[in-house]
Parts: sequence; C-alpha cells; structure tokens
Amino acid sequence: MTHADIERWNRKYADANPHAFVPDPLLVANAALLDGKGWALDLACGVGHNAIYLARRGYDVVAVDGSLTALRYCREAVAGTDLRVHPVVADLDRFVLPRGAFAVAIVFRFLDRSLIPAIKQSVAPGGLVIYQTFNVNKLRFAPEMQRKYLLEPGELKRLFGDFETIASNDAADIGEELSYWIGRRPAAPR
Repeated sequence: MTHADIERWNRKYADANPHAFVPDPLLVANAALLDGKGWALDLACGVGHNAIYLARRGYDVVAVDGSLTALRYCREAVAGTDLRVHPVVADLDRFVLPRGAFAVAIVFRFLDRSLIPAIKQSVAPGGLVIYQTFNVNKLRFAPEMQRKYLLEPGELKRLFGDFETIASNDAADIGEELSYWIGRRPAAPR
C-alpha cells in the first residue's frame, strides 16, 4: 500500500458518517456460523462495523486497516464498552498475520490476491473464512475501477479450493457485482 493509497482512504473516511455501524448483510445472514469463541480477524475493516458485530457475538477481534482515520471511528465506538475490538493500523502489503491464530477471518470489499495465502494460514484448523468483494461485473457501473482489484468469476472458489466450502455465489455465470465465499479450513489430521 503506497502512502498515496493510505492518504486516499484517510480522505474517504474523513467524510464518513459510520455512527450506525451496520454490519454487512452477508455477515448477519450467516450469524449461525459464528459461535463467538476465540479470536476473529477483520482484515481491511474500514470503520470497524463488522468487527464490532463480531465482538458483540463474543469474539476478541483484531480489526486491521491502513486508515488511521477509519480506525478512530472504530475505537470511539467501542470506548467505554466491554466489546473486545483491537484496532491495528497497518500497511496491508507488509502486515504479517500470525499462523493459526483466528477462529474466524473476514474480508469485505478488499482484494489483494497476494494476501490470500496468509489469510488462509492465519485461520486455525476448522476455522471459518467469510470473504466478499467486487468482481468484474462492477465495471458495468464503475468503469474507472482498476481490474486488478476485481475478482474474475469463480476466482474465490479457486483461491480457497483447499478449504471446505459452506456457501458461495462465485460462479462462472455470476451476474452480481459482489462475489462471496464462505468456508472452513480443514481440521488438522488426527
């Protein structure tokens, strides 16, 4: 992540009004998968709306983003509560994820393919991954977007092919602009 990227995100979030902190509908729709036990990772968390939701479900949450401005909203939202959200400002190009540390890892509206192996390794055996971001169909409505930040149809299923799929809309004929994949890291062999 370049300094210019971080500044762009800081400017974006400076004008944000996240006071409702509404979690992503995909996360809420799959709440039954979230048992609230252990640590959760919200990578590229923005203002922390999903991290706060995970904390309300019982997780200790590491909320990572490159924007200090965004994470200030998160920190302010949990101040004076018993919610265990730990905001971390980090350059995601250089951030090192601990291996096997998280019961849940979530990523919403962010794509850096080089981070996928680290995300997979950061989840404990049997741990859950929920990943949702834009695919190339977004170009119909936002032609200025760079294609490198957009998934190809079926790409999430390929990237997480060694995990057990729980649910996904990621198919060759996807018509939506958001692809999602939910699955588990296989349990360790006995």
